[in-house]
Amino acid sequence: MGVYIIKSIHSNWIKVGHHKISEKRPSVYYRYLNRGFYSCICPSDIKDKVSFDDIELLYWFPDLNSSDENRIHKQLNLCYGSIGEWYDFDILNNVLKLICDEYGGISKMPTKEEYDEALSKRII
Repeated sequence: MGVYIIKSIHSNWIKVGHHKISEKRPSVYYRYLNRGFYSCICPSDIKDKVSFDDIELLYWFPDLNSSDENRIHKQLNLCYGSIGEWYDFDILNNVLKLICDEYGGISKMPTKEEYDEALSKRII
């Protein structure tokens, strides 16, 4: 399990979410590899631009879980509001402070090998 922060490469939106690591989905990249975030509520300016090639992984916190993610969203929504689980990029430092200071999140980015392996499983 872990909590990720991704960014749209088309505009200034970030998304906070979680991914459960499993044998079939061994890295966070599998969360959005083939299906992207099309099933999620998102800002209208990126509605059709939420696939693997449209987003960039900024942070991965493998020590956090889905309960942490839910609490993070509650706090962020109270302070900043959101569109689905998407937030304005300008609050990124506040998001990181919340995740690291209040939840003890430790960022550990996936390796290049994990990225390459996920990419090899991509359905085009």
